[in-house]
Amino acid sequence: MRRCGRIGMALGASLAASVAGAQRPLMVGLAGGVTVPQGALADGVETGWHGLGTFALGSPMQPLGLRLDAAYNRFGFKGTTASSVSSASQSVTSGTLNVTYRMPAWRTAFSPYVIAGAGAYHLACSGDARCGTATKFGWNAGLGTKLTGLGLRTFLEARFHSVAEPGADLHYFPVTLGLLF
Repeated sequence: MRRCGRIGMALGASLAASVAGAQRPLMVGLAGGVTVPQGALADGVETGWHGLGTFALGSPMQPLGLRLDAAYNRFGFKGTTASSVSSASQSVTSGTLNVTYRMPAWRTAFSPYVIAGAGAYHLACSGDARCGTATKFGWNAGLGTKLTGLGLRTFLEARFHSVAEPGADLHYFPVTLGLLF
């Protein structure tokens, strides 16, 4: 019984130290995940993937923070065979400035937040596809949480992105899991 108590105390101390260390003013993050196309985009492409790099600026005393995100999203066109998946794809490369609002959750392993921002989205096709390239204005909004424990700082979030296109805006929904350093 004492051994379980010691293990529990060590685990609790590790979580508390991780939470205290997670409140750095500047953090760098790397992330990735699945990207689900929405609306008209979903008519032409399959679910894709994305990678994201981020610089986050925040304070443990203030709920507001800033994040600068650079992301690359890639979608395969519907109807492509396994041998031609890499030859034709749609990509969206973005640079966005986002504001985060951290929900009150003091000294816990979970730190939920709301995120919203705007920026530039570069649309391009590769391989056999002929859709041209363009850089457009877009915005995003979503929910996430920072997760701390056992010496790791991670985040999990889901956001809706909308890119202004003539006729029909481009929409997609990335779900992201990342590490913060």
